[in-house]
Amino acid sequence: MGSDGLDEQKGAGRTVPRVVLVLGTLACLAALALVAWGFALGLRPSRDVQAPSGEQVATVCEASLADGPGVDISLTMVGDVLMHEGVYTTGIQSDGSYNYDHLFANVAPQLVGQDIKVLNQETPLGGDVAPLSGYPCFNGPQEVGDAEARVGFNVILKASNHAMDSGYPALSSELRFWSQRHPDVAVIGAADPDSGQAPDGVRIFRKDGFSVALLNYTYSLNGIPDPKGSVSMLEEGHVRSTMAYAREHADMVVVFPHWGTEYQTEPTQEQRRWEKVFADCGADVIIGAHPHVLEPVETFQTAHGMRGVCFFSLGNFVSTQEDGNRQVGGLARVVLHKDADGACRVASYELRPLVTHRGRGTSMTTYLLSDYTDDLAASAGSICTPEWVRDYVASVLGDGYDREACALRVEL
Repeated sequence: MGSDGLDEQKGAGRTVPRVVLVLGTLACLAALALVAWGFALGLRPSRDVQAPSGEQVATVCEASLADGPGVDISLTMVGDVLMHEGVYTTGIQSDGSYNYDHLFANVAPQLVGQDIKVLNQETPLGGDVAPLSGYPCFNGPQEVGDAEARVGFNVILKASNHAMDSGYPALSSELRFWSQRHPDVAVIGAADPDSGQAPDGVRIFRKDGFSVALLNYTYSLNGIPDPKGSVSMLEEGHVRSTMAYAREHADMVVVFPHWGTEYQTEPTQEQRRWEKVFADCGADVIIGAHPHVLEPVETFQTAHGMRGVCFFSLGNFVSTQEDGNRQVGGLARVVLHKDADGACRVASYELRPLVTHRGRGTSMTTYLLSDYTDDLAASAGSICTPEWVRDYVASVLGDGYDREACALRVEL
């Protein structure tokens, strides 16, 4: 019997709630049921205890690694969800309600059986606290989040340069939406200080004695003030302190930086510098966002001498940006492994190209390149024919990309 789920722990000097999803023994379940908050399945921490530092931690029932081949944790992520007006209007129903299941329907099978399922919700979903708006200052319907949760995403990234586009009320409204409507979805990179949260909280996913920390940072807020410190910033002191905490409390660390230069398909010197900082601080996997185009996938040497992997940018998942390269994104998949003796490593990584199909109404959706056809491209009047996308992706990903399989796959 193992344990499975996400919990949130103290970051650098601040105390935040810790929520754990656990599968344990019947005795553990009885204790867990006494607590009134937690993630899906009704499995919750049994009680809080005080650590020597004063940090609040939860006592949980966890199984040790069984003798045998060890444990895998699988992670899948897609890129930037940009709620341009031409995207959010596709979800307006005849009765005035909203539904966005169509945007995610074609990637749903890729999430089945995955442990950590991540989406970069780059633009705010403030709902009716502010007018709906697209570029440059976004605010989208919260029904987008309902669709994301229904399809299976369980980690939402919120540290982005657009996080404060519609001000603190919209960000706070979105955070309340996630915590109240979808408490089983972990939101990282932003928090509501008025609710006692802090953006430097470290989310940790646990499965059968194997733990993976998740962190999210952004380089900028487009000059919009964040007086309450709601958003996790890509500042070196903050990064080093939160990553040190993550490294101490988890077996492996995954970082999601919002970084780079828009529409540039090669990493900048600043991205390279941050890649080294993350590696020195103990990152095993880096998956980036913000450029709105695909960037290369490379390996690096981790602080403990293993091979890590960096996806510099997954590009857009959905948007109405017109250039062909901005209609091409990627679905990243990583398998993390912990041996029975406790040794941890990246076992494999993969990138599968995605194409935003800019059809009318609910025909707007995102396809795997392997499922995209010339007829679909023609129906949308798009330059993104399958052949064009294969050539473009090959030019970005290099020799490791298999054009026929429409995938980059590497076993480590």
